[in-house]
Amino acid sequence: MFPQRLLLVATAAIFLGHSLLAGRIEKAPEIQSSGAWIGAEQPLKLKSLRGSVVLIDFWAFDCEPCRESMPRIRELYDKYADRGLVVIGVHTPRTEDERDETKVREAVRNLDIRFPVLMDNKQKVWTDFKCDLWPTQFVIDRQGYIRLSRGGVNRYADVEEAVVAALAEK
Repeated sequence: MFPQRLLLVATAAIFLGHSLLAGRIEKAPEIQSSGAWIGAEQPLKLKSLRGSVVLIDFWAFDCEPCRESMPRIRELYDKYADRGLVVIGVHTPRTEDERDETKVREAVRNLDIRFPVLMDNKQKVWTDFKCDLWPTQFVIDRQGYIRLSRGGVNRYADVEEAVVAALAEK
């Protein structure tokens, strides 16, 4: 019975994503100030956001999948911000052109991004979070643990489910 149960849990972890099932396994790294903040009066730190659920979205303005996912990230922000969700965009450039602050600010306006965005031109935050794909989202619970990490598009239900579960915890 035990080996079957272990196999079932391992299969579910692979299918659903390790962070969602693992719960509080990995503490989220602190956000390093690696560039300009857009839409924030001062740099945001996860330590100061304890007690809030945080969704971090790594994106780049010239990335088609990133532009495709942004309306869904905005929907989550609009739907759950009043319940304690904080959304932080981390613009991590893929090309030299994407390092231009004026172009990033224009993209933030054009994409109607109303949450803070950090320009991560040196890819410090990207590296700390071990990203390897644009876009990538992380859901961080009220205690600062990664509850879900997802790369790519079309997995928005997983992200929303993790946000809702983390918000439900006190």
